[in-house]
Amino acid sequence: MIKNDKNGVVFYTFENLARVGVRHGFSTRLGGVSAGFYAEMNLGLNTGDDARAVKENYCRICSAIGLNMDNIVISDQHHTTNIHAVEELPNEPDFFTKRQLNHIDGLMTDVGDVTIVTYCADCVPLLLYDPVKHVAGNAHAGWRGTADNMAGKMVDTMVKKYGCNASDILAGIGPSIGPKNFETGADVADEFKKLLPFSNKLIYNSKEYDKYYINLWQINKQSLVDAGVCENNIEIAEMCTYDDEKQFFSHRRDGKKRGALAMFISIPTEE
Repeated sequence: MIKNDKNGVVFYTFENLARVGVRHGFSTRLGGVSAGFYAEMNLGLNTGDDARAVKENYCRICSAIGLNMDNIVISDQHHTTNIHAVEELPNEPDFFTKRQLNHIDGLMTDVGDVTIVTYCADCVPLLLYDPVKHVAGNAHAGWRGTADNMAGKMVDTMVKKYGCNASDILAGIGPSIGPKNFETGADVADEFKKLLPFSNKLIYNSKEYDKYYINLWQINKQSLVDAGVCENNIEIAEMCTYDDEKQFFSHRRDGKKRGALAMFISIPTEE
């Protein structure tokens, strides 16, 4: 990934998406105005943070990435694999009421200048872009979404709805909890093995503590490949939100006393 710093607002972009000129970015906690355990760049609308601070944070991150803040649409996630296609610009005047689409964990659009946004704070953010059909996708994949093949379902939806060729799609797997820190019990490990049999090779058992460690990055990558995305078109950030307290919020590390990160992507109107 490419580290960007615009007037103190630090965010990351994928090299493969930057090469084709699509505007996108993954936020850090640096460069915002929130205080306390929300400091600084909290982008969660429902975290309990001061609404004015959150709105200012959106102003800053959108300006840094080069996005139109008036045209953002946000998924209000509930660990589903529900996907919504955004087909028009939002027209509600209030920032906090028009943005969130309830029980949606995946967004996609072919509308120019619409920015689709998903939250995360350990869960895996997925960006997809078809430079041929000019279709963008943005998804939140926690362990449930990963096990339920959110990555593959996003690709399948892009193919069926927009006529995309899976082999044209570029994908980014953003900063999220890494394999050495995603510790689970046998129940979660067994769910992965049942739903995604290939994941067995990406689950490691610590027999001493009877714990399992799951590589969500590689499972999502394999799900994309199985859906037809070329392996060379997939970029993994390999940045662990749990490990890097300076840059990232982490639910597993901090619990509810934290802000939220966000992933943005928008199709330029000139395309």
